[in-house]
Amino acid sequence: MRVSREQLVAAFGRAGFELWVVGGDLRDQILGIGGGDEDFATNAGPDQVEALARALGANVTTVGKRFGTIGVLLDGRWTEITTFRGDSYAGGTRWPEVTFGASIEEDLARRDFTINALAREAGTGRELDLYGGRADIAARVIRAVGEPERRFREDPLRILRGLRFAAKLGFEIEPATLAGMAATVELLATLSQERITAELDKLIQAPQAGRGLELMRDVGALPVILPELVPMVGCEQNHWHQFDVWGHTAATVQAMMKEGPHVRARCWGALLHDLGKPAVRHVKKDGEWGFYRHDAVGYELAGPLLDRLKLAHKDAAIIRLLVQRHMDRPNIAERRSVRRFIAKSGGYWEDLIALKRADNASHTYDDNAYHDALESYCRQIVAEDEAALRAESPLTGDDLVAMFQREPGPWIKAIKARLSALVLDGELAPGDRANAERIVRQSSEFRVPGSEC
Repeated sequence: MRVSREQLVAAFGRAGFELWVVGGDLRDQILGIGGGDEDFATNAGPDQVEALARALGANVTTVGKRFGTIGVLLDGRWTEITTFRGDSYAGGTRWPEVTFGASIEEDLARRDFTINALAREAGTGRELDLYGGRADIAARVIRAVGEPERRFREDPLRILRGLRFAAKLGFEIEPATLAGMAATVELLATLSQERITAELDKLIQAPQAGRGLELMRDVGALPVILPELVPMVGCEQNHWHQFDVWGHTAATVQAMMKEGPHVRARCWGALLHDLGKPAVRHVKKDGEWGFYRHDAVGYELAGPLLDRLKLAHKDAAIIRLLVQRHMDRPNIAERRSVRRFIAKSGGYWEDLIALKRADNASHTYDDNAYHDALESYCRQIVAEDEAALRAESPLTGDDLVAMFQREPGPWIKAIKARLSALVLDGELAPGDRANAERIVRQSSEFRVPGSEC
């Protein structure tokens, strides 16, 4: 049964419970971004929320129930309804210990940043802004609720959340909040890898991902959560680059086209594409820095790192492929060279070209014309191959039986497959029965034992 927002709000009102729109969804509504989704906070307990939703006939999920959250399918979209929080945190724990609060005021006092500490009563539209969240949204500032160090000691993941919001929204982090992050950054080591990776995922896919990465370095988070990338910082490059390896990496992630089916792998590929450079850097005869085989070394180094980050095996395989092949530069004047490039990309040539474009964004030369030509040629070849793959043998099984005066059998499939291959290679036109018959009769490759040919 499809349940509407109005039905839910009315049900909570009849039961005497409060229901407030809260958090990032409200923030994004004020900013005029997002799809209009809403999450709610209530003084009803998780069991009561579940009972009310089920009584309406709504689809319900209880995966987050132990944290006080019930998922409800509302107007065809999943929304979360969470009991007022009064979270308590034990120092050094990997997951917060959740306790429930008695009021919306207590719930907002436990929020991470002022821009997320807003609430709007679902039934009346009355807004509660106890910490100047609207003013900070207008000023495009990220500010901790209350004393910053205390907020981050309660849950160090809030450090990464703040960096992620800066990358997503393009906001500045208020100086005291930034200082609080730096003062507590070592506590990130107490978090589970799953929580860290989830935040990194969102950060590197954000519109201002490069800014988020630079802030991560500034607050000292890099050695704690991505120590494998620390050697990039200060690793100078040759005159073809504007920045050191770290600055170039941040710029590449920033420039990556963040769309398509493999956007997650694209962004991680951009972050790790030069992972091997610090390990292989050397001085060449001309006095320039060289990075011979950094792609191959980066491919090897990326494996253990991706395992530690607990990324999905399929994503990890694509990421490593992008790292390994990002230096490939086929000769666009040679069809065979471009075909090899496509073949070596393992079906991810579009993602590889996207990485090559992003990689070039902070170079001291413009390679866009080459990448445009390469992408155009790849699309042409793929389209031609797809059309050719649809081609069939000009001769049917009945034709071959009649030609060879022999009973049908596996030999027919073999001949038809070879004729189809000739069509694919352009050596035989689709539907050219006459030439197909001539080829079969004249070529020893098509001799069938026991036939009259």
